[in-house]
Amino acid sequence: MALAGPSFEIRETVDGDGALRVALIGELDIAVADAVEQRLRQHREDGRPVRLDLSQLDFIDSSGVQTVVLAIKHARQSGHELEVDRRVSPTVERLVDMMGIGSQLWPAAGGAG
Repeated sequence: MALAGPSFEIRETVDGDGALRVALIGELDIAVADAVEQRLRQHREDGRPVRLDLSQLDFIDSSGVQTVVLAIKHARQSGHELEVDRRVSPTVERLVDMMGIGSQLWPAAGGAG
C-alpha cells in the first residue's frame, strides 16, 4: 500500500521478522499529518506490529513530530507494538536532538545517540 502526494509518500513493506515497515518518504508536514495518523491508527486497530521508518524524510514539521509521538503514545497505551527504526534521516536526527524527544522514540535505548 502506498499513499502519495506531491512531496510525500507512505510505502509499506514487510520486514523479515514479520513487522510491517511503514516508510515515510519526503515531507511530513501539516498537509499530510492527518493521513499518517489515520494510517497508523488503522494498523494499531488491526494489531499488526509496525516499524516506523523515518530514514527517508527530507522534512518534518511540528505537526509531523506530534503525529509520530502521539502514535507511539497511543500504541503503548493500547499494548500495540510500534517501534521507530533507529536509522533516521539527518533532518529527523537534528530535530530529535533539538527537541530532546529521543527517549520517547527509543525508550529502551534511553534516548537518541
